[in-house]
Amino acid sequence: MEDKKYITQNQLDIDFVEKEDINGEMDADVITKPFNPNDIDVDIATVNLGSVIEQLENEEIELQPDFQRAADVWDNTKKSRLIESILLGLPLPSFYFSEDSATKKLSVIDGLQRLCAIRDFILKGKDKEENDNKLEDENPLVLQNLQFLKNFEGKTYSELERPDVRRIKALKITMNILRKATPNEVKFIIFQRVNTAGEPLTQQEMRHALNQGEAASFIKELAEMDSFVKATKHSVKTKRMEDRDFANRFVAFFIGYSEYNGELDAFLNDKMGEVNRMNPEQRESIRQAFDKSMKCCYKIFGDDSFRRRLNENDSRKPISKAVYDTLSVNIAWLTNEERCKLMANADIFKEGMMELFNDKSFNSAITTGTGQKYRVELRFTRVKELIRKIIES
Repeated sequence: MEDKKYITQNQLDIDFVEKEDINGEMDADVITKPFNPNDIDVDIATVNLGSVIEQLENEEIELQPDFQRAADVWDNTKKSRLIESILLGLPLPSFYFSEDSATKKLSVIDGLQRLCAIRDFILKGKDKEENDNKLEDENPLVLQNLQFLKNFEGKTYSELERPDVRRIKALKITMNILRKATPNEVKFIIFQRVNTAGEPLTQQEMRHALNQGEAASFIKELAEMDSFVKATKHSVKTKRMEDRDFANRFVAFFIGYSEYNGELDAFLNDKMGEVNRMNPEQRESIRQAFDKSMKCCYKIFGDDSFRRRLNENDSRKPISKAVYDTLSVNIAWLTNEERCKLMANADIFKEGMMELFNDKSFNSAITTGTGQKYRVELRFTRVKELIRKIIES
């Protein structure tokens, strides 16, 4: 039953995530940690588009199903005009890939939408008798809204003449491959630098691409847990992996808070990679801690979990990532007995959190420069002190 003292009937229900100011300047893209240029191992090659098509056909380029939500950003008109550019022989932007040491496949850094358009037109558009891949029953791209090649309007790949097919496969493109010897943290920095064309990947999509295997699967599992979905009131979207960004944050601070140096994106990437080196028992321990924390937070705060509340009559705010990581991790660090004491004193805890939200320094730590080391330490410490005071009283 909803706590009516804490959540008023006329409260506005805001169901989305608050935009985060990580570096103290909204949307700032700051790389402060230097790296050795000699660590960069990039293979740059000019190849025919036909060779990339062959790699797609043989599943040597990883177009993860998880990425399809990002690929859907391109509608059929955009995809058709890319194919039109290829037919016209226009140069395409360079493609960037990361060589995965585990799967031996190429993960896409930059060029995902272009590759998906090529896949949708060519691989899905082949005649069934020559199409032995898994896409034969999916709808192929039908060219539409072309600007120059009006005679190709409404055509699929199987309807092209042989010279047109040769023209597509003969187009020269540039492939830049970050070899597996390149350190993961260096790959991430390069990823940030080149991920600018088309519809850039989000930070979490980049982390997902660079940490395939158990890490990617584990973060996905956490994000899909009922306890997380309930605690966040279905407010954290799955599109563009926003929900996995939350799960990644929990794991990173839960296992590595003491190592945090103020570079949030690099920290989250490093700790996600660490999950790949864990044994099943270690991952299960994290999963249980996450589940218990989500259930405890919901038990105490209900639909107000991870939201700033300044007073009892305040309208419901969007979910704050800074509030989320601070609360969820501090609560996950508790023993079962301590969590029970905290839940038994839920009203006191809620009042204590409202006092913190009204405190100028704490409020600043969860709203401005939330990735700065001293602000992370301030908010984690203040919440930890409040929790200890309650469970030890």
